[in-house]
Amino acid sequence: MTQPAPLQTALTLRLASLLAFPFGAALMAIFQRSPLALALLTAAMLAVGLYERRRLAAAAGAQTAVTGASLLTGFGFRLGLLIGIFILTIGVLALFRDTSLARQLELIDFALIALPAAIALIANEISARIAVREFSDMRTQLSAAFGQPPGAGSGPANADGDIIEGEIIDSDGPPRS
Repeated sequence: MTQPAPLQTALTLRLASLLAFPFGAALMAIFQRSPLALALLTAAMLAVGLYERRRLAAAAGAQTAVTGASLLTGFGFRLGLLIGIFILTIGVLALFRDTSLARQLELIDFALIALPAAIALIANEISARIAVREFSDMRTQLSAAFGQPPGAGSGPANADGDIIEGEIIDSDGPPRS
């Protein structure tokens, strides 16, 4: 039996982090929790998404701008998605048993919110570490294949010459015609 490639593992972990919150909404429906808990799950999903976006932007050296409008739009979209999954799951369960949703938040609600958030954060962190390691190895291999030491500049110029219209002109030798 062959082992999966590390990048395939990283992508599988990313998929698991994406599916953690819809799975959490389905769990809330199975346990017949309050719709208010679903709103808190959505807030946790938004917080994890913002944390991940900032982490990736920091790794890329970019700035991220978060506005109130983008937060509300993201919250609304996520809430709609999770409500759809919640209602669909409750509807299927109602075919087989009586359903009655909880009317208040309890400790199990916070556990059902923390579980998908923890799964998403852990899966994203492991995936990022695998991807960084693999891309670093790939960069080292490409640098070795092209004869450049790792971290060397990508341009053809060195400290001795100038580049004019794509040609390197050494200060020691005459220019080629």
